[in-house]
Amino acid sequence: MFTGLLSILIGAYLFTRPSENIAYPFDFIVLGIFLLLAPAGIKDTIEMRKMKGIENRLPDFLRDVSEASRFGSNLANSIITASEGQYGILTPEIKKIAAQIKWGVSVDEALREFVARNRSPFTEKLIATVIESNRSGGNVSDVLNLIAMNSKEAQILANDKYSQMRSYIIILLMAYGVFLLTVLILDVQFFPQMSSQLVSGTSSTTLSYLNVSSIPLIKEIFTGVVIIQGVGSGLMSGVLGEGRYQSGFLYSAVLSVLGYIIILLLGGV
Repeated sequence: MFTGLLSILIGAYLFTRPSENIAYPFDFIVLGIFLLLAPAGIKDTIEMRKMKGIENRLPDFLRDVSEASRFGSNLANSIITASEGQYGILTPEIKKIAAQIKWGVSVDEALREFVARNRSPFTEKLIATVIESNRSGGNVSDVLNLIAMNSKEAQILANDKYSQMRSYIIILLMAYGVFLLTVLILDVQFFPQMSSQLVSGTSSTTLSYLNVSSIPLIKEIFTGVVIIQGVGSGLMSGVLGEGRYQSGFLYSAVLSVLGYIIILLLGGV
């Protein structure tokens, strides 16, 4: 993170120094953006994948606990019995809860520690309901089964919602691609033609007010806008896809770097 911020500051400082190489400051800025956002985005992606895997299997575990408690077992023994099953990425956590219960830790405390290790709104609400139902007594099996069914339905609805929202990510990426293509057309065709007209003195009245020396500055501004647009589009993709801007860090890093490389190679910055 520090290296990324330092690289961005170096790039910003180079803008204050007169230089014929416009791309030179942008090299540091884009590198800084990548170093700042890419590691955080990769870490967030791994954590989100783990969290989603746990959330998807948690209702299955509660259903098995409910089945085990139908034979008269209390919640602690039911959890130990259900821990023999396989729940994918959730399995190590379940075995850890069962081991804590065997060592004498209360069910409530073991479940709270599980939530502390795997914090998410869905997990917190689900486990809080399980703890409260265990305290209230009564038929734990029916309560757990109802919790498992309701949580599974809530997951299906949430997944459908985000699946529909993810379609807007494609539209957002297409909009960024169109913007990038427009900038490329300006760099490759419009600006060179405008320069030749200004030099030859055959420009129109509107172009005659411009100076050839201002064209590199205009191209520099467009390059900066492409980078900013890449970062913004990436963050918005995270909000649309997962409801969290942090989920867009990796999108931002990739879009800003990719857009800058394309401008650098094809646009002649």
